[in-house]
Amino acid sequence: MVTGGMLIGVDVGGTFTDLVLADGTGGVSFVKSPSTPDDPSRGVVNALEHMAAERGESLEQLLGRTRVFIHGTTVATNVLVQRNGARLGLITTRGFRDVLELREGARSNRYELRTPAPDPLITRPLRLEVTERVGADGTVLAPLDQVELEEAIAALRAAEVDAVVVSFLHAHKRPDHEAAVRAAIEGSGWRPFVSLGHEVLEREGEYDRLSTAAVNAYVGPALQDYLKRLVGQLKAAGIGVPLFVMQSNGGVLPIEEAGRRAYGAVTSGPAGGAMAGALFARALDLPNLVTYDTGGTSTDVCVVKDGVPIERNRTDLADFRITAPAIEINPIGIGGGSVARIDASGILAVGPQSAGAVPGPAGFGKGGTRATLTDANLVLGLISAETFLGGRMSLSVEAARDAVQADVASPLGVSVEEAAWAVHVLATSGITEGIRLATIRQGLDPRDFALMSFGGAGGLHADAVAQDLQIPTVVVPRMASVLSALGFLAADIRQDLQRFVCRPIQSMTAAELATIFDALEEEGRARLRASGMATDGIRVERSLECRYGRQVHGIPVRVGDSLDPAALERAFTETYRSLYQHAHEGEAGILDVCRLSVYGALPKIDLPAQPVGPADPAPAWRGRRSAFLGTFRDLDVYWFDDLRHGMRVAGPAIVESASTTILVGPGRIADVDGIGNLLLRNG
Repeated sequence: MVTGGMLIGVDVGGTFTDLVLADGTGGVSFVKSPSTPDDPSRGVVNALEHMAAERGESLEQLLGRTRVFIHGTTVATNVLVQRNGARLGLITTRGFRDVLELREGARSNRYELRTPAPDPLITRPLRLEVTERVGADGTVLAPLDQVELEEAIAALRAAEVDAVVVSFLHAHKRPDHEAAVRAAIEGSGWRPFVSLGHEVLEREGEYDRLSTAAVNAYVGPALQDYLKRLVGQLKAAGIGVPLFVMQSNGGVLPIEEAGRRAYGAVTSGPAGGAMAGALFARALDLPNLVTYDTGGTSTDVCVVKDGVPIERNRTDLADFRITAPAIEINPIGIGGGSVARIDASGILAVGPQSAGAVPGPAGFGKGGTRATLTDANLVLGLISAETFLGGRMSLSVEAARDAVQADVASPLGVSVEEAAWAVHVLATSGITEGIRLATIRQGLDPRDFALMSFGGAGGLHADAVAQDLQIPTVVVPRMASVLSALGFLAADIRQDLQRFVCRPIQSMTAAELATIFDALEEEGRARLRASGMATDGIRVERSLECRYGRQVHGIPVRVGDSLDPAALERAFTETYRSLYQHAHEGEAGILDVCRLSVYGALPKIDLPAQPVGPADPAPAWRGRRSAFLGTFRDLDVYWFDDLRHGMRVAGPAIVESASTTILVGPGRIADVDGIGNLLLRNG
């Protein structure tokens, strides 16, 4: 197990690569560096070199003292969204080649009857069938035909596919046939990426299993190539410790295993933000917290309840199903790079199209000409052209004004400031609505939560969002612009296991349940030991997936110390009622799946504490700046890094740093707490 020393978290986003370093003595520092979409590993190395330079040491010295390195990347996400992944072939049970295309027989929007179904990840000529059959009880009804298997492997090899998906009916009950396919491929001397259905999903649901295995194979080769390239560069630069990759479930995996289980990294960056939210929720004694991360491309919303991010067992992304535990991230197509435009109906729209890192907003001077949310905020005077990224990146207010004038102001017949304010307000409204939906769909009232804003572009909208939602407290961390990377350093190694049951809850006995969970725990501990974890750093969490008899989808139910079926039935009923405000009294609950998460503890980041000082924020005052908030106003400007515990800023004001800006609205106050956060409330 890795112990002590320097911790580094790196998050590759669509616009910037963020790096957070905890030096082991309570010091925390960070840098932001432009992402390099053509090769994201260059952006990672650039960020590391920048950090080393700021610390007055070489990259080799920095990496040589690193003890934990955790990485989150958008590589898997981008491959899936842009549909530029591996060329896939499928080997499946005879008669089931079209499951991937038929899906579940339903449309994503049942009212759009003319919308064609999404194109499957595997074209029909490359979906091959072989004779084999396993029954629902795991009995072999027909053995695997070796001749047909060899012919299928040869055909896919001749077609030059990059990856092979293997998904047989009921393979989760008996995986022998799928394992035999992998052995046959390896025996042939061919080395494609191989994704087996039973390895990604050990439960019922042939479409869910096949889709998840296909996504794994589609993004796996690109992710493996990227991680291999990154590891090579870091080892050449002097790193000597294992690298971990952030997973969608809020845990991390060793880099080799993360490459094999590529589907787990599809939302790794936003998961880091959720883990940071949970870290701050515990530190601030705010167990119920809604986080939103507004970066360059999008806004990701997460709900932290009782100090733990809410999870889901299924993610639908870019028309594809991934059935695996993941923190529930609710994306909104609004970010700093979101393009503002007048649509075909003559109505102003912001996003979801984004200028991204290249060419970026017009004000960045990298060739972008479209008006974006960042350009609008630059025109409004809310973003300083001189202090952006600590002055390392100069912004052009003139270019931003030209873009907003051409794309928004002229078509609407308003001034450039009024157009920019409209873009700002519309973006705020979109974030507000996204947070409202994320809480209410869980049966939760946003007024019972605190709001935490992070991401480089989030602070300019946080105060208005909270007031719209009647949320009493807003938390803006000092490291708001790199909080996902910081959240990586609050994670543990995590292995998720499950066992399909499909029986009425009260037909089970506590002994039967204990036997299932004990077996899962033994397997999970074995996986962690294979990662080099010591047994004294392991903890487990148990849960169930339950439903009523006539329902298709289950809900997660937490399991405490007791495995008494009557107590579990009550827990299911209470959980169901909290979600839907009613329960089917007298109807038996069905236990579909027993789940177990096994955690191996990694060293954690310590949030730096500050002693309380005077309330006067004068030492952080940087002057006044004219800004347009519907009308022109002169706002006091404070430098975030100079604000200390106990200081209070009265709105309207701007608090800015090298990487983020916070707008404190009229009649509001912002207090600095003991770990450097701004807490915004009514004055």
